[in-house]
Amino acid sequence: MLQSMVNFMLFAAIALGSGTSSLAQNVVDEVGMQIHQQQVPIAVTPAETYPGDVIFVRSKQAKEVTLFSSTYSLKPSQGEYVRFIPIPFNAKPGTYQVESSDKRLSTPLTIKAKTFAVDSITVSNQMNSMRQDTARINADQKKIDAARSQSSPVPYFSEPFIQPTTGRLTTPFGYQRVVNGVPANRHSAIDIANKTGTPIMASNDGKIVLSEPIYLTGNTIIIDHGLNVFSIYAHMSELKAEVGQEVKQGQVIGLMGSTGFSTGPHLHYGMLIGNTYVNPQPFFDASPFLWK
Repeated sequence: MLQSMVNFMLFAAIALGSGTSSLAQNVVDEVGMQIHQQQVPIAVTPAETYPGDVIFVRSKQAKEVTLFSSTYSLKPSQGEYVRFIPIPFNAKPGTYQVESSDKRLSTPLTIKAKTFAVDSITVSNQMNSMRQDTARINADQKKIDAARSQSSPVPYFSEPFIQPTTGRLTTPFGYQRVVNGVPANRHSAIDIANKTGTPIMASNDGKIVLSEPIYLTGNTIIIDHGLNVFSIYAHMSELKAEVGQEVKQGQVIGLMGSTGFSTGPHLHYGMLIGNTYVNPQPFFDASPFLWK
């Protein structure tokens, strides 16, 4: 269609301008501009987002993009280059540019303001002391980082993610956690409470990359879903999947419990891009490949 437009406009330019080459060149330049405007060199979905959320970047040309002064390498997937990029909690509202590393291509991204509530909990002194054992916490973190250090370049999933268990949502994503009156880390996952033994399901297809007791998160499973997308399931009473095992969406991988730093039976469920927690709700709402 574009080639037909070029041919027609060149013919018209030559006919109207009696073969004037400058007029023909002007027409070519105008058509080139229209072709460029019709192309989408970098696609970002959603184009409007919030702190703590995630965007999906796609391009047939750019292999690297910059955002928030950071450079992200896109991965080849089905004839284009793609990447999930987390939006930091401290990102200020405004319009930013997702730009190719050579600065030739860019597209706008709008971040809207979002307020997160405060969640205060009271725990025993003995339980609170668990958070002070930095040596053990750091050792576990190395295991967790290693589990999330590699991801399948091909996504295991295509459908939306599902909520991994039934129960009552006790702590939504992003709440500022206060423990015994002292501000703690932001709660960058969701907590779903129910009775001990409630089945926990894989929220989407993937591969188990960690399945073992962890000091603070108790019996914990991490699933690689591909493209650097991971989900984590914590505080379970029992693990029912092993490292290296491929699982399907809805498959039972464990049972709800209260192991680790926990005040009662619940599932601590999080989604991550690499080692960065992100809001799981967009993944529940639609397949990331269909975000708008």
